[in-house]
Order: sequence, then structure tokens, then C-alpha cells
Amino acid sequence: MKRLLKKLLMATKAISAILLIIIALSACKFEHRTANAQPATYNVSQKAPASNIRQAPQKEQITHEQMEEMRRQNRQLQQRSRFTSGGVVMILGIIGFLVFLSASNRWRHTLEVKNRQLERERNVVVAQNKQLSIERDRAEAASKAKTAFLQSMMHEIRTPLNAISGFTQILTMPGMDLPEQDRQDYSARIQENTRLLTNILDDLILISHMEGDNELPPAEECMPLITMAGAIDAIAPVVNKGIKLDSECNIPAEEKVMCHPRLVGIILAKLLDNAAKFTKQGSIVLSLNREADKMHFAVTDTGCGIPADKSELIFERFTKLDSFSQGTGLGLSIARMVAQHMGGTLTLDTTYTQGAKFDLIIPYIPKA
Repeated sequence: MKRLLKKLLMATKAISAILLIIIALSACKFEHRTANAQPATYNVSQKAPASNIRQAPQKEQITHEQMEEMRRQNRQLQQRSRFTSGGVVMILGIIGFLVFLSASNRWRHTLEVKNRQLERERNVVVAQNKQLSIERDRAEAASKAKTAFLQSMMHEIRTPLNAISGFTQILTMPGMDLPEQDRQDYSARIQENTRLLTNILDDLILISHMEGDNELPPAEECMPLITMAGAIDAIAPVVNKGIKLDSECNIPAEEKVMCHPRLVGIILAKLLDNAAKFTKQGSIVLSLNREADKMHFAVTDTGCGIPADKSELIFERFTKLDSFSQGTGLGLSIARMVAQHMGGTLTLDTTYTQGAKFDLIIPYIPKA
């Protein structure tokens, strides 16, 4: 709208200037034509014949009138000459005004272009500053995460190492006579801490592999029931006594599918280990159902449960709802990462209130 008003104003000024030029040129043309008209001259004879003596006064009277007319015409010519000079000055002024308008418009246009260019450059600088601020925040967050990771790893690795070193020294101490029951207990503790240390190192290697290599290995032929049985057998030694550990498979036991049994086993092991850690009584159930073109694994326990508002927080790295519980806070994060790597999903069922229930859904690919 502003540009349209500017254009209308410029057009109005230009039309006014043109009209003034036309008026001035018309006045100059009229005065030039009048100035070129020569006044009539009359010769008065000084020597008149005797026969014309009576007519002399009449001729002298006509000559006087003609002289008055000539004076009047001279005054008009002088006035018109002054008007012509004023018209020329007006034309020159109008021309100068038009030149000034043209130069002013050109300067204004140049300034507008420069202003737009500066505005674009300013926007680019602002965007770059925002991006730099975002990158700085990310770098700071990454630095903090790295520091937290190192601190957590140092603590988690040092704990099983101290236990292994201490119980090993007791068992190997010369002259130490230990009852067989204590010796077996110490050996079991050494094995448990060795398992914990191995799990930590396996988690670190798995994270490094997942972040560095996005290619999924070729699918293998496997039987889901065998994969589930392997996960159950691996977690059984660490489940508290009195807790029922069971599995349910609603697809034929002999059915074979194309999947990644090692990755599925890793996820199920993480979920079962998490259930065993927080279930003090009741049961832990691993189930499998086929839903159209999906396989639905579920790990259900009767433990302390997880609040619905923490359903996503628990999948973040180094997140532990109970800071006194054992673990690095990487298990569920790694499980979801592996599930997404296979094109599946891992979520917490917030409608289940008897404990915690995790749902793993991956593509179902029947054996060809």
C-alpha cells in the first residue's frame, strides 16, 4: 500500500511539472510571435508642395497618433519580454525540480536496496547467532552428559571390581579356614559381580555399535519360542526366591520367522533384568502374541510399578527413578535403541496398575 501511494504521488508531481512546462512553452511561443511583428513606419515629408499646405495639419495629427500607438506597443513588448524571462526561469526551475526528483528517487531507491540488503544480512547474522547458541547449548549438554556418564561408569565399574577383589582376597588368603557355606556364598558373590561388570561393558560396546553403525544385519531364521526360553533361562538365577517366572507363547511352537534373534534376546534380557530388580514378590511373565503383521512381546511384573508421568523419562540415558538401586540407568535406553534399530517400538503400558508392563512390537516376517 505504501509503495502504491508513493507511485501515485510521483505520478502526480510528474503530471503537474509537465503541465507547467506546456503552459510556459505556450506563453513563450505567443510572445515570440508577437515580438516578431514589426510596427508600421510612416514617413512625414518635410517639404510639402504649396497645393498641399491645407492638409499638413491633418498629417501631423495622424503621425502623433501613430507615435502614441508605437509607444504603447513598446511598453507591451517590454512587459511581455519580462514575462518571457520569467517563463524561461520557470522552465529552468521546473527542469531543475524534475532533475532533483529523479536524483532523489534514485537515491531513495538505492537507500531502500541497501536497507533491504542490510536487513537480510542482519537476519542472517541473527539466525547464525541462534544456531550458534543452539550448538553451544548442545555442546554444553553433551559435555555434562559425558561427565555424568564417566562418573556413573566409574562408580558402577568400581563397585563390582571392589567386590570381586575383596572376596577373591578372602578366598585366597593363606591360613584362612572358611566354612564351605561361606566359601560358596563368596564364590556366588564373585560370579554375580563379574556378571554385572560384564553387562556394563556389553552395554558400552552395544551403545558404541548402535551409534556408529546404522546398518541392520541380515534377518535370520529363528523360532520365537526358543528366543524366549533363552531369555528366561538367562534371568532365572537373579530372580528373587518365591517369585514365579513364567512365559506364554500364543503362536505355534514350531513356527519359524525371519528376525534378529540376538537383538530380540538383548531387549528381552534388559526388560526381564529390570523386572527382576524391582519385583520382590508375585510373578514375572514374558508373553508373545501375533497381531497381524507384528509380533508383540510383553514383560509383565508385580513390582513397585512406574508412575505414568515418568513413562518416557525412564527411557533416557542414566535415568534412575531410585538412585539407590543398582545399575547404570542404561538398560531401558539401550532396549529402546535396539528396538528402533529393528524398526520396532518399546513402550510402557501406563494402563497396567499391578506393577509394570513393557510392550515390544517388531515386524512379523514369516519364513518364505
